[in-house]
Amino acid sequence: MPTKGLLLLFLYSVQANLEGPFLFFGPKSLEKYKRPALKYLDQDELMRIYGEQAAIVVFNNQDSVPLSSGYFPRLRKMLERQSTLLLPQDFLDVHPDYISNETQVLTLQGPWSERDAQMTETFARLQDIYGAGRVLGILGNSVSQSLSADYIDGEPWSRVRRQALNESASSTSSPEEDRPSKIMQKFALYNASALPGKGALLFSSGWPELRRTNGTTIRLSTPVGEPTIKPTRLYTIMVVRFVDGDSRDKITLEFSFKQSQGWWTAVGVEVKFGLENIGISLKAPSPPDAPSAVLGKSYHCSLPLVYSSEDATLTFPDIQMQIFMDGTERFADAFDCIGWTTVPIWSGVMISFIILLALAISVTMILDIKTMDRFENNRSKQLTITVSE
Repeated sequence: MPTKGLLLLFLYSVQANLEGPFLFFGPKSLEKYKRPALKYLDQDELMRIYGEQAAIVVFNNQDSVPLSSGYFPRLRKMLERQSTLLLPQDFLDVHPDYISNETQVLTLQGPWSERDAQMTETFARLQDIYGAGRVLGILGNSVSQSLSADYIDGEPWSRVRRQALNESASSTSSPEEDRPSKIMQKFALYNASALPGKGALLFSSGWPELRRTNGTTIRLSTPVGEPTIKPTRLYTIMVVRFVDGDSRDKITLEFSFKQSQGWWTAVGVEVKFGLENIGISLKAPSPPDAPSAVLGKSYHCSLPLVYSSEDATLTFPDIQMQIFMDGTERFADAFDCIGWTTVPIWSGVMISFIILLALAISVTMILDIKTMDRFENNRSKQLTITVSE
C-alpha cells in the first residue's frame, strides 16, 4: 500500500511509560483503526490491536537526533507494501509486552544505515516465522525530541500539534504526574483453556509473592499474555508469565499437576527468570495438606498456600484451583483445605464426650442403689438386717 506518512514513536525505555508520537506498521487490520488527525486510540483499542498479532517487534531509537526518512531508505521502501497507523498521542495506555508473550524490543544502535538494516531484516525474519501480515512493527524514540519537516514523496513523515502547557501547571507538575496511572485488579485469575479435559483455572484473592532467601521479595502483580497448558508424560503444566515491575524482566511460573486414581494433585512450581531454562523448583505442601481434589472438583483454601524450597517461597493468599477441566468458565464444587472438622470442633467433641461419659457413670451408680421395700411397725415382727463383710 502507498505510505501516507511516517510517524515517530517511542517505545519505552525499560522502566518508563510509552511515549509518542507513534507509528504502527505491518498488518492490514491496522486500517480499521485509522483515525482523523490528532485523534487518539484508547486502552481497549490498543489491547485489541496487540491481541490480533502473532508477534510484535518494537524498534527503540535512543538517539537525540530526530528520526528522518532520509536515515531509513530501506524501511521507507518496505513500508510502501505495509499498512501503517499514525498515532499522535504522547504515550500509550498499555504496553504490548503486557498483552503479547511474543513481544521483542530492539534497541537501535550504530550508524543510521545499520539501524535501517536492523529494522528491515528483523521485521522480514519475523514475517518468515509468523507469516506475512501477522507481525506488528513499532518505531520510535526514547528521547524526547521535536519533529522535523521531512518528506517522503512529497508527504511529511509527520506533523503533530503539541498541546501548550499552562505555565503554572508546567511549573508544578512533572510529565510522570500527568500520565494516567494504570489501574490494576487486586486479585489473580489465571484461565488456561486447552483441549477438553486439559483446561485449568486458578484464582487467588491477592497477587503471589516470591520471597528469596537473600531477603528480596517480588510481588507478581503484572501478568503478561495468556496462561497456557503444557502436557508432559508425567505431569500437566500450567504456564503463567509475569513482568517484574522493577527490572521489567519476565518471570515464568510453571505449575505442575498429576493425575492418579481419580484424583488430581498439585506437585509444585518451577520459577524461571528471563530466558533461563532452569529456575527454582518449589514443592507444594506434603500430603495431606497438598492441594488435591477428585477429578471434576476444585480445591479451595482460605489459608495461604505456600510452595517452598531451600532457596525461596511462593505464597498465594486464599486460593482456589482446578485442573483437568472440560471448560474453564467456572469452578466446580470445592474440596476445602479446612475439611469437615477443625481442632476447635474436635476439642468440643472430646469435652462433650467426657461430660456424657461422666453423666452415664453417675446415672448408672444412682440406678444401682438398692432401697428397702419393708419398714418396721408396732404390729409386725422386728426386721433383721444381715450385713456381710
